[in-house]
Amino acid sequence: MLTALTLTITLAVASLLGSEPGVGQASDLAALAQEPLDESEAFRPVPQSALDVAAARLRSAIVPLQNLLTRSPSGANWKIYLDWPGLTLQAASAKNADLPTLKRLEQLLLSEENGLEMHQFVAVRRALSAYAEAVEAAKAPQAQALYKTRMQKLSAAVAAGATAGTTEALTAIGPLLAQLEQSCQAPVALAKVRSVVNQPNLYLDINESLLGSAVNRSIDQTAAVNDVILGTRICGSGHTTGLVLLDFVPAADRAIVDLNLDAINQSNTIGTRGRVTVRTHGVTKLDARKRIIISEQGVSALPVEAHASANTSTTGLSISKNCGKQIIQRIATKKIAEMRPQAEAAAEQAARKRLRSQFDEQTAGPIAKASADYQTKFRRPLLERGWYPEFLHINTSDSQLSIVARKALVDQIAAFTPPPAVDPDAVISSRVHETLVNNAAEIALGGRTIDQTDVKKMAREQNTTVHESLHSDPDQPPWSITFARLRPVELDADNGRIKLTVRGSKYTSGEREFPAMNVWVAYRIEPAGGNIRLVRDGDVQIYPPGFVPGGAEKLTISQTSLRRILQKRFGKVFKEVIDVEPLQLPGQLASAGPLPMEQFVAQKDGWLAVGWRQRDPVVAVAAAAPEVSLPIEPVLAQVQ
Repeated sequence: MLTALTLTITLAVASLLGSEPGVGQASDLAALAQEPLDESEAFRPVPQSALDVAAARLRSAIVPLQNLLTRSPSGANWKIYLDWPGLTLQAASAKNADLPTLKRLEQLLLSEENGLEMHQFVAVRRALSAYAEAVEAAKAPQAQALYKTRMQKLSAAVAAGATAGTTEALTAIGPLLAQLEQSCQAPVALAKVRSVVNQPNLYLDINESLLGSAVNRSIDQTAAVNDVILGTRICGSGHTTGLVLLDFVPAADRAIVDLNLDAINQSNTIGTRGRVTVRTHGVTKLDARKRIIISEQGVSALPVEAHASANTSTTGLSISKNCGKQIIQRIATKKIAEMRPQAEAAAEQAARKRLRSQFDEQTAGPIAKASADYQTKFRRPLLERGWYPEFLHINTSDSQLSIVARKALVDQIAAFTPPPAVDPDAVISSRVHETLVNNAAEIALGGRTIDQTDVKKMAREQNTTVHESLHSDPDQPPWSITFARLRPVELDADNGRIKLTVRGSKYTSGEREFPAMNVWVAYRIEPAGGNIRLVRDGDVQIYPPGFVPGGAEKLTISQTSLRRILQKRFGKVFKEVIDVEPLQLPGQLASAGPLPMEQFVAQKDGWLAVGWRQRDPVVAVAAAAPEVSLPIEPVLAQVQ
């Protein structure tokens, strides 16, 4: 249970603490459009230190690529293709920087050679591009004129975005900001613009009641007692009743989750020492807490805090020898009264020790696994591939775990408006700006070629099945798609409507090769009898880039052939009506689901707000039979 709990929260943290200013501090796009950005700052000479930094970043980016090529059988050929001596010479020192050479090397990495989409190559390409920008600003005679042109374009793009209020109108801003930053220009204007177009693009909220429904439970357990207290063997039985509760602890800079035990143990025991046998009734108050902490660095836990308070009373006393029985009984009664505080203290200490030890033992393994998985399956792979969010803030209140994140590379934008409100009845709510999807897709799919083998492999890794549309028909040859380098998959939100576009720069079907083609589809968001459904708005659209349906230009025979193939395949993917199914929860949290969708809102400014409510009571009764096994129960068996 603890593994499921910790991993669920960890994955929800979806992931990453930062020092970024609050969302409310960002400027308004309309106000920014009124500022004369193109006249605000003069061109700045680029210092040598900036070139040194750019060269150092290129050297750092080369290391993972070097490691990859060393392991690869084709590594030697790749080094020939990349002009490895020339690349390493440029990276060795900024004194070697040569703009034509840097641009030539960059173009090699921008070609359509299969494999260049791997993150090791992409990192080097990005570092080369930044290096070239710095060198050009420092040495090229046209640098000042280029700077002026870029600032004019930036000002125009901000104005267009303020007028349209859409992400599409702002897409030119990302590359311009990257170029200005890499050439060490306009720091004040950059800060102003980024404060507007680099707002968080993910908000995730999880209600305590959801996780609590899978964790919280009552304890009612009987177990044998066999212990030694102050040299006396104690035997009998104990009955423990109480509660195990999950509790969110308010914290501004991390998620803190407590597992709390609150229980009472009532015991009836017999202790014999010499000729005297004592029957005792004991009432012990048991409290324990295991605190789990999730931060940007990982998952950890504090030592168990355990408390025990014992109160005993004598219910019987017997003497095994008749001679002097009354005297022995008086002495024993007096001795028992004198030793009771000491005996209770010893019992409390033993109970605390057992509770603390066993609770730590039961939770250490799951926490260690969650911590390792966080690093190996989440943080480290995302960092290596450049997918790790540039900003993520996680916190807990009394009743809610909240995550605020932003994923946008230096040449990408994020949200430019605050998110919509969440439905108050939602136990899980996710507000996603379209830039999160688009930025992640560009990083993961830009320039990448995927075929049937890749799809099957990804399905196995995700433990899911391949959609029927991605299988080849028995009478059809294998297929592949090479995604466009820029905006390969794009989500476009509008008021009550969403549009998805897939851009392919090349397609193959068997031995046949086809040119670029874009596929897009739009859906309306509609209520459907207490549920939500997506209704396709027209047919799936498939046309070459820049093609205007109904215009003077006509499709070629090759384009018509590809369009027919894609219509058949994507027509199966994008159905006319999609009924949104309730959310299935993973692992032992499945007992709290499935969760019906309560809210699905799309806005013109790119925001999607999705919320799930608690499952309906009728479903809850039917699904409430399975019990959750908690690690606290073996602990209680040892405490009594």
